[in-house]
Amino acid sequence: MKDIYINIIFLSNKFYFYKITMKKLQITLLFFIFSLLGCEENNLLPNINEQDIVSVDNTRLDKLFHNGDEEVFHSEFLKYPELYENFYTKMIRAGSKNELFNPLLKDTLTLPILREFLNDSTLKLVFKAMEKEFPDLSLQEEKISVGMSNYNSLFKKGIKEAKIGTFYSNFNATVIENDHVIWIGLDMYLGGENEIIKMLPPNTFPQYYKEKMDKKFMISDVFFSFLMSYHYEHLGDELLARMLAFGKIAYLMDIILPFEEEENKFRYSKEELEWCRSNETNIWRYIVDEKLLYESDPTLVDPFFLEGPFTKNFGSESPSTIGIWLGYKMIKDYAENNDVSIIDIMKEKNMQKLLKYYEP
Repeated sequence: MKDIYINIIFLSNKFYFYKITMKKLQITLLFFIFSLLGCEENNLLPNINEQDIVSVDNTRLDKLFHNGDEEVFHSEFLKYPELYENFYTKMIRAGSKNELFNPLLKDTLTLPILREFLNDSTLKLVFKAMEKEFPDLSLQEEKISVGMSNYNSLFKKGIKEAKIGTFYSNFNATVIENDHVIWIGLDMYLGGENEIIKMLPPNTFPQYYKEKMDKKFMISDVFFSFLMSYHYEHLGDELLARMLAFGKIAYLMDIILPFEEEENKFRYSKEELEWCRSNETNIWRYIVDEKLLYESDPTLVDPFFLEGPFTKNFGSESPSTIGIWLGYKMIKDYAENNDVSIIDIMKEKNMQKLLKYYEP
């Protein structure tokens, strides 16, 4: 029995016996389903069977930056060539792909560049801050495991293991997928009050952006990126089409992450989410009055989906990307008024059918 332990985690003021791990057999089982948190709102999430459970394999490349050994750094990153190329050529702009992967240049070019980079005094402060903020990621791994297990139960993809990884992105990436691994740039989640984040140049990182560099958005970012890659379907260029397409993704994420705070799923604060709720009728009236619902002009449509301090034409108190939130509400109203599965919802292309039950 000493090889078996029960880990109880607390989320949203509720507790669940989350997993039992048998070290010898490396088996992870879920016993109480996080989806029960959302059962009052919908019945679209089925119970998870043992075959739906997804374990998480996390590769912590971020530790290599703090350790500062260029030889180890190079050998470990070579295991992930897509990420390494992206990091070396685009994120830190150290050289070309051919230079990076040429073994003849390793000792004379690649390793000296990495040594200088890893020993930069300013960057060392960032690496230290990452180490301090994220000494352990077990809670995030468990949330990803539950979310992916919920996803598995819906789509029966047969996923057994979710491969994720963490690294330093040189403030370039929150979540990217390379080498069949979901990579998380931990530097993008240090928090707006972190001294490192405060020192980032405001012309590149305005204050509204710094305030969103918070780890509470990490899980939603992972799943939004994942779902956009595998389930986003273009419905058209019109405002309505784009709202519904993004709304489907947001609603699917809401289903598989019932334990996440709703505002986090939209990268909102509680106040920003409340603004959307309080002003939903006004948003809808503006769209109708300005005849924007079927408008496809990017200059008029894009502002509803762009990140920024607020949404154009809705005042400085409004949050950005309200088109995604409104699309989510449309899909949610449709789901709650029809006996349909989430798969049916994702496949539905009739915009009028999806809009029919929306009540702002």
